[in-house]
Amino acid sequence: MSLRRSSGFVRYAISCQYHGSSFLGFVYQGNQEDQINQHGTDLRGYRSVEGRIREALEDFLGSSADYENIQVSSRTDRGVHALKNTFHVDILHSNSSAIKTQEEMERRLRRGLNYHLGRQVSSWDRDQHFQKRKRQRSKVPANYTYFSDSYWARYSANDELKILSVKQAPDFMDNPYSKQDTSQPPTVDWNARFSATERTYVYRLLCYPSQDGNWSVPFEWDRSWRIRSRSMNYEAMQEAALSMEGTHDFSSFRASKCIRKSPVVTMKSIKVHSQPYGPWNILGGDQGLWTGQDGLDSDYPIPQLVSIRIVGNSFLYRQVRNMVGCLAQVGTGKIDPGDIKGLLEQKDRRKAPTMAPAHGLFLADVKHGDFHL
Repeated sequence: MSLRRSSGFVRYAISCQYHGSSFLGFVYQGNQEDQINQHGTDLRGYRSVEGRIREALEDFLGSSADYENIQVSSRTDRGVHALKNTFHVDILHSNSSAIKTQEEMERRLRRGLNYHLGRQVSSWDRDQHFQKRKRQRSKVPANYTYFSDSYWARYSANDELKILSVKQAPDFMDNPYSKQDTSQPPTVDWNARFSATERTYVYRLLCYPSQDGNWSVPFEWDRSWRIRSRSMNYEAMQEAALSMEGTHDFSSFRASKCIRKSPVVTMKSIKVHSQPYGPWNILGGDQGLWTGQDGLDSDYPIPQLVSIRIVGNSFLYRQVRNMVGCLAQVGTGKIDPGDIKGLLEQKDRRKAPTMAPAHGLFLADVKHGDFHL
């Protein structure tokens, strides 16, 4: 970074928020985006989060678009949401005299990126729109006004990705490997991934009380894992979660494609919370209005929303979803809470339950020590 800094590059730390179902994950997929892959999955109209950010940077910086080295703190998978994820990018300021203060550039960059993100529209969406307009041309009155290109661009963005904050990153950070290897320097360039001191994930499970599917809750289809069961024993889940807290070898909850050298990580805390997911919760009314009144029985079954909050310094590939899949089976009574210790000791992914789906997972927060982003 010191060489790039002397060449006029400035490193910015940026936090963002996005709806995971709209993206192919965070990391840029290159020419794999906007095509049908070898397995037949239609990716046309989809982008990675980084792909959208790259496009916005190029639009914002214009002809002098000179940036490099985008690196994210947490590489979320396709379908995983983020209330707050962080990354850094190096931007070359060729006309630094036009920028009066650091705060001004941070403000311009945040507003500019959000503006161009809001105007993005995929070529697939636009083609589909104009094909539909062509088919309907003979079916509508002559004075009918179609969407203009600019309106359609704003309409198609759907606020799926937002930049929360932009700050100039610190120049340096402590090198965590210098204590183990004295040949390494005590400080290195600040990095969004390696400076992260705490990551918080939240997983949401929606438990159905009956088998008839009366409570489908359509607006939760990609924001929670819906499980059909009379109830979830969240107390048993919390007991099992306590066995996962602390420093352990999490090989039993590690995906096969994990490239991390050591499977040993530390879970600071794992908390399980349960609450009714009923009409009074949604509409802000009184629970009494929905129990024993208006023709409803006092034990009228409603869904149960179970939230699992997991805090740690770092995580193995798909570790959170593997842990949640195990805790869900504890909640439904398929696994005893006391079995978790044995699963950890076996260090065998094949012995643990299947992985939870991506769409119930939220990256809630990423902290970088004393640097608040």
